Amino acid sequence: MSTESPREIANQMWVQALECVGGRDTLAALRRALEEEPQEEEEASLTRGVYLFTTGTPDQHTESVTDYVSERCSVSNLNLHVCLFTGEEESARCHATRAETTRALSRLAHAGHGRFLWTSETGVVESDDISALIGEMETADNYCQKCSELLDSLIQKGSSGRGSGDTSSPSLKPQAWTRNAKLPCPRPTTLSLARLESRQMSRLAQNGSAWRPNSSKAQIPAVQSADFSTPAGPSKSADQRRTIVSQSVFFMENGNFGVVFKKYPKPKSVRKSINTIKLPKHEDICSTKQWLKRFGIKNLKLDLHKLISGPECCHHNKLVRSVQKRVSAKYCGIFPSVHLNGAVKHLHLTPGELKHYLSQTEKLMQRYSRRLEWLLTGSRRMFGSVLEKDVCVLLDVSGSMAPFLPELQKGLTALIWDQLHANSVRFTVLAFSGGVCVWQPALVESSEDQCVEAVQWLSRLTSHGPSHTLQALQAGCGLSDDVGLYLICDGGSDSSHSLILREIETLRREKSFTVHTVALKRHDRSGGEFLKCLAHKTGGRFHQAPENTDPDLIRKLLSDPGREDPVLPAFEGDDLRKLSEEIEKLRLFQKQAKAFRETILGSRKLEGT
Repeated sequence: MSTESPREIANQMWVQALECVGGRDTLAALRRALEEEPQEEEEASLTRGVYLFTTGTPDQHTESVTDYVSERCSVSNLNLHVCLFTGEEESARCHATRAETTRALSRLAHAGHGRFLWTSETGVVESDDISALIGEMETADNYCQKCSELLDSLIQKGSSGRGSGDTSSPSLKPQAWTRNAKLPCPRPTTLSLARLESRQMSRLAQNGSAWRPNSSKAQIPAVQSADFSTPAGPSKSADQRRTIVSQSVFFMENGNFGVVFKKYPKPKSVRKSINTIKLPKHEDICSTKQWLKRFGIKNLKLDLHKLISGPECCHHNKLVRSVQKRVSAKYCGIFPSVHLNGAVKHLHLTPGELKHYLSQTEKLMQRYSRRLEWLLTGSRRMFGSVLEKDVCVLLDVSGSMAPFLPELQKGLTALIWDQLHANSVRFTVLAFSGGVCVWQPALVESSEDQCVEAVQWLSRLTSHGPSHTLQALQAGCGLSDDVGLYLICDGGSDSSHSLILREIETLRREKSFTVHTVALKRHDRSGGEFLKCLAHKTGGRFHQAPENTDPDLIRKLLSDPGREDPVLPAFEGDDLRKLSEEIEKLRLFQKQAKAFRETILGSRKLEGT
């Protein structure tokens, strides 16, 4: 079935019906193309490209055509690109030589701010794009040759220095020069003026004579600047980095010298600022773990305990030996003290900062609420979110699943249309009990016809027999690489759970796949642990639809985040559980921030009275 539009088909037929007759009136064609006015205002602001496909020079004077193109393209957003096609037999029929033709058409393309391309039956003969690329390659090669010559000259200088017989300088191997290598020590030289004067002053001080200038023109030695910082090494602690200072040394008349500190290390501030967060409005199709890596409390730097903690706000009781008592730090009367994680901390945040923190956490709480409501709507409530683009649904239709099969068929119908068809996911469905029955032997596109056929196939399923879980997993992982297997069962199997886990681990060494497990009823403890372990070992997720959870009640609970002590249902699935834990953590931070703000405002009122 052809996907081309009627207009494209008509254009192709028009081109195929063209015949090579008459002359080459290039100027008229260019005027028709370059003087056409855009129909809309948006098109007028865009740069338009005109491509001239020709086999020779224009019939008109070449200079006139070039001047017209240059003037027209200079006043409008137009670019003219010229493509020249030549054959082996055209040289005898052309009025101009190939050199003159290419020269004229190249100037025409450059006048129109475009590019020139010349192709023949054997391939590309000349191209501005290729010429520019070759020019850059030649420039890079030239730079490489110059660097090689410079390196050779340095090596020769080093070799000549070693051959001169100077044994005082250590030998240097050019191949051993690295960026982090230590430079050799300098050769001993004569004493500087400052050192000579200091020695002379020390001798005079020992003889008891006062130091005097040698002449009236003598000058006091200039101040020598020295850096007594610790030399840079591979490993340096934070305390050593903080002790780096800059010093200036000066000499006195008695032979001694003094030191002036010019630069002190800047103290590192431990005060943390509260960010203004930006959250997206659309929902990303990803797991809660991946989503919280971007919009979690820790990633957004809204962890209240980290904002409060720090070396300057720790509460210490220092022992004063003169009175033999422990006395609080001198700033205990400035900052109010709060109990945080079993320790006493000084609260240095201002009420305005805490108010800003509460506004940001309120915004984040509303976003978490919308995410949780999204996870509880549609087929995501029963099966979770489908993440992969290649999916195989493994449905357990054994005898133990008989009470839940009608509900499963209805939920899978919603899953096929809500997530697979809406997100263009390739899929197939596999039902297993005493044997394995596949709807399609390979993954198919989620078109409307295929989805309708899959729904009809699911409606004909019946539950009976045991549960061959291992055979179903082996058949599903062989469909495609990086396939996502969604196992829907109650945790029971005719094979040992440990055997299934060992076989799946062996299969993962040969193929790449992910297993997501979905439990639809209250299973025994061993079955639930097996489904969780199977999902986590393959990098998947465990999901269980929340029981006796009214979506309207959840929506009402989430719409009132300021409610006192709201209690969310106990979710078993990984996505819902991790998001609810993050919500509870954020509520704790909000409650503590409100209490801290009231504490600060209360202490300020007491100070005012």
